Amino acid sequence: MSSVPSFRGASPSTSSSRSRFLTTALAATLIVSGCSFAAPRAEPNAQSLAAAGQPAATARAGQAASQPRSADRPEVAGVQTQPGASGSNSAVAVYRASGSSVVNITSLAVVRSQPGAAAQAQPQGTGSGFIIDRDGRIVTNNHVVQDADQLAVTFQNKTTVPAKLVGRDPDNDLAVIIVDPNATDDSGKPIRDLLKPVTLGDSDQIEIGEDAVAIGSPLGLQQTVTAGIVSALRQPGEDAAPGQSLDLLGGAVQTDAAINPGNSGGPLFNAAGEVIGVNSAILSQSGGNIGIGFAIPINVVKRVAPELINSGCYHHPLIGVTTISLSQFGTALKEQLGIPTNQKGLMVVDVGAGAAQAGLRAGSRTVSLDGQPLRVGGDIITVVDGHQVATQGDLRAYVENSKRPGETIGIAAVRDGQPQQFTVTLSQRPSDQPCR
Repeated sequence: MSSVPSFRGASPSTSSSRSRFLTTALAATLIVSGCSFAAPRAEPNAQSLAAAGQPAATARAGQAASQPRSADRPEVAGVQTQPGASGSNSAVAVYRASGSSVVNITSLAVVRSQPGAAAQAQPQGTGSGFIIDRDGRIVTNNHVVQDADQLAVTFQNKTTVPAKLVGRDPDNDLAVIIVDPNATDDSGKPIRDLLKPVTLGDSDQIEIGEDAVAIGSPLGLQQTVTAGIVSALRQPGEDAAPGQSLDLLGGAVQTDAAINPGNSGGPLFNAAGEVIGVNSAILSQSGGNIGIGFAIPINVVKRVAPELINSGCYHHPLIGVTTISLSQFGTALKEQLGIPTNQKGLMVVDVGAGAAQAGLRAGSRTVSLDGQPLRVGGDIITVVDGHQVATQGDLRAYVENSKRPGETIGIAAVRDGQPQQFTVTLSQRPSDQPCR
C-alpha cells in the first residue's frame, strides 16, 4: 500500500473514544458511535463470529429468496432478476448493482515503537463508506475518521489507496473523505475507473416494513451484505431506552438488517438500490447485533455533505435556549409552580444568543428535581413556526433540519399563564471543528 497523507485533528491515543457506551438498567447498550471496528491483534474466534448475528442474516436472506418481488417495487437499474437462488431477492440485485460503490476505510495511527525510531502508520480501526461522485468523494461516519492520523480506502477489487479528509460534522456523525481519481492501482489502471457513485434516495419517502439492505465491513469482513426491513423511523432525541436517547440530530432509520462494528459509514439501501441511510449505531446488550440498528437518514447527508465539501464543516443553527420538557415534571411540581397538569411544552431554563435578544425569559428560582437543582419559572415554549413541541427532540429536530443560521423562527410560549409571541433570529452554534 502506498503512503497515506496525514491530516489534522487526529489523536491515536483516543481511539477508544470511537465507542460511547450508554448502559441502561436492562444492561442494553446504545452504541451511538460504535460501529467502527477497532483492528484486532488476532483473528476473531468462532464465538465472536457467531455473536455477530450471521446465522440470522442468512436465515432472513433465505426467507427473502422464497418471496416473490412485489410488482410495484422498482427493479435496480441494469439488473435482471431471475427466479432461483441467484437472483430472486432484493439483496442480490442491490449488491450486483451497488456493491462496487461501497468501500472499506482503514483508520491509521502514526506511532513510534520506541524513542528515536522511525514513525510508522499502523491500522487502528476499520469502517465503511460509499462513493458519491466521480471525483473520488466518499461519505462515511465522523467516528470512523475522527481519531485517524491517516486514512486508506479499499475498493471491492481489493485495490487500496490513500485518502484525505474533506470535512466532518461530529454532531450529525458524518464525514466526507476523498481519494485521488488520477491515482493508479498496482497494475497501472486508473482509480477513476473504480469510482461508481451510488444513487441517493429520499428518506422522507421511507415506509416502515420496506426492504433494507446493508453493505459494509462488519468486524473487518469487507463486502458483507445483510438484509432485513425498515423496522421504524425514529425522531431526534427520541428515547431508545429508559434514560437514554438516540442522539442523532436528523433522527434515525431503524432496521433489523444486521449492523455490527465495522458497518459504520456504510450505506443502507432500499430494494430499488437507492441509499436511504448511513449505518451509524446499534442498540445491544452484548455489543453485537441483536436486530436493532440505526442509520442516519440520507436527506441529512444531502443537506450536510455539500457544505462539508465546500467549507470542511457544517454550520448548525442556534436558538439560544436551554430547556427541560414538562413531561419530566410530576403533578406535585406542576401544581407547586402553578402549571396546569395537562400543560405540554418546554420550560426555558437559560437563555442566550437570539433567544435573549428576542426577550424570552429564563428560570428565576431553583427547585430540586430528582435530587438535582433546577431553575424554574421561565417561559414555556409550546409552538415553533406552527409546530407543536413537547420534547427537546421536537425542538431540535425542527430547527436543525429546517433552518439555517441567520434565519428566523416564530415561538409561541406561555409566561405566568399568559400567551406570548417571539421572533428569534438564529445564530451559529459554536463548534470545535475548524472550517477551511
